[in-house]
Amino acid sequence: MSWSIEAVREAPVAPAAVFALYADPATWSEWGHNATWARADGPLVEGGTVDVRANYGKVYPCRIRRLVPDRALELVVRPPGMTIVNVYEVEPTPAGGARIRHAFQIEGPMGTVARVIGLRRVYAKKLEAEVEAVARMAATGSAGDSGSTDVTPAERALHGAERRVGSGRWED
Repeated sequence: MSWSIEAVREAPVAPAAVFALYADPATWSEWGHNATWARADGPLVEGGTVDVRANYGKVYPCRIRRLVPDRALELVVRPPGMTIVNVYEVEPTPAGGARIRHAFQIEGPMGTVARVIGLRRVYAKKLEAEVEAVARMAATGSAGDSGSTDVTPAERALHGAERRVGSGRWED
């Protein structure tokens, strides 16, 4: 079973300023809902990898599945028992601003568990915060309040189960 959510907002900002945030992993912890840091070995390219440390300590290799300069970045991450696709898109609006879209698709057995324990609603709010943070950063050039959010009890339960599986790299 798979499920997806998205957050969309139009903002009076230059689409290039939004995409610059997507193209720079060093900014991801300032707007991303679940990143304490992100690092790439070089420029972002399709098929490349960005390591991202989640708020709860797990370091995930995120594969770049799609990269459309000045328009879109799509990442795939595979925690145990699920596949997550993160989509970050920006396009110009007729009014001269930007339409910002962040989407999140989860599939796999642990993805079903995530939905059952209420993470769909939790992540919908987190994507809204991300989009707001990206719009604010593109407008002002500074993070202010980031899109990063606290880890909820439901997330702790899901990631605690993942930790017991023992896969991947963890940093405490």
